[in-house]
Amino acid sequence: MNPDPISLPRRRALLAASAGLGWAALPALSRAQSPAGAWVPDRPVEIVVGVGPGGAQDRTGRDVERFLKQAGYAPAGSVVSNRPGGGHAVAMAYTLKHAKEANILQVVGGVVLSNNILGRSPISYSQFTPISILFDELMVFAVGSKSSIKTPADLIARLKQDPASVSFSISSGIGTTNHVSVLLLAKQLGLDLKKIKAISFNSSTEGVTATIGGHVEVAVTTPFALNPFVESRDLRYIAVASAERATGPLAQVPTWRELGYDVVVPAWRGVLAPPGLTPAQVAYWDKAFAAITATAEWKAMLDAELLVAHRLDSAQTAAYLRSEDKRFRELLGGFSR
Repeated sequence: MNPDPISLPRRRALLAASAGLGWAALPALSRAQSPAGAWVPDRPVEIVVGVGPGGAQDRTGRDVERFLKQAGYAPAGSVVSNRPGGGHAVAMAYTLKHAKEANILQVVGGVVLSNNILGRSPISYSQFTPISILFDELMVFAVGSKSSIKTPADLIARLKQDPASVSFSISSGIGTTNHVSVLLLAKQLGLDLKKIKAISFNSSTEGVTATIGGHVEVAVTTPFALNPFVESRDLRYIAVASAERATGPLAQVPTWRELGYDVVVPAWRGVLAPPGLTPAQVAYWDKAFAAITATAEWKAMLDAELLVAHRLDSAQTAAYLRSEDKRFRELLGGFSR
């Protein structure tokens, strides 16, 4: 997703309550603890993100940098490297050309799959070393408070009557997780996917604003972007594209699955490294991410930002990406160039 000016101040406020949690009890996980001969970073770690400062992946990159530094897994001087452009293609090309450099990590999401599937980039996820899946963001369907769509049943009825009669805000473009969520619902209804009216914006904020103003009927994005406007009663939640019902502000919002439609689309956030890492280097990062994601502060961050824990190690991440790539290809194949 693109930078969201609402997210950063809200995030700081949400995380204030979690400051200081977890790290006091965390063992001194430093390079000094590594067995003799094991690989450790011998220079600062570079966390690459494919968006400018302030976007969702930038937030994740800065969280990863902070946690790795605090736990002793990233040396002093480690930085987040913003390399926006080409729908993450610039960042992917940068990481790819640094083969065997285990001090470089890149934060990625589903766009790393869709860009290749849609022909926007020749670079495939399979060219990189999988490191970890960190967490999922929920994909939520919401409508304006004055919308004639009041319930999930209303939305389903409209789509069945005329798939093109409902406009969806899908954030920053075709192939995003937001878009895939809409397509999967349409597929469950047996609709022609090309008739779905999906509108792209430069950011989730623009899409939410358009929905509040009645210019778009349904916003599909994360609760972090939607919740302030649900609280102000400018928006109303319809359904969540998750396997299980969420908690907190979403506790009373049904999932599409419990309504009879198998629409489960996690907006996962993961980490890849350049190709050619050694088993020892992969093992180091497996240990690092297992440690930081087990802390109380990490868990408090997930709760504050309405994120869902989804930690996978390197081998599990490789299998997960293959599965997601297959699913994305089935949904997006008709949109490829």
